[in-house]
Amino acid sequence: MRPGNLFKDFMIETNRQVVTSTGRVANSHCGDGSKTLKGCLSEASDKDRTKYSQEEHIVTHTIVQAGEPKAKTADKLVLGERTFYIVDLDEAGSLGISTIYYAEERRDVK
Repeated sequence: MRPGNLFKDFMIETNRQVVTSTGRVANSHCGDGSKTLKGCLSEASDKDRTKYSQEEHIVTHTIVQAGEPKAKTADKLVLGERTFYIVDLDEAGSLGISTIYYAEERRDVK
């Protein structure tokens, strides 16, 4: 493990659909900082990029968390100035021991 790969606290912002003034449905993320998860961030492997990427969202990172999932697909995770959208998740073993989040880092969204 490298020093930068230690567990960090990510703030979870949940995805909600809202209707805009023009009547269109849009996604909006909201959170007050009270919902967090402690996870280890690493760059996604080529295998993960191929397997979990979607048409509009390319997996760039994986986040591993101990325990059952605290966030879900389409939620936004914030770590300081960095923003990650959860593309997919894997509850390893389905026993609640650990969760792997496959995320796309977004630099265009704050």
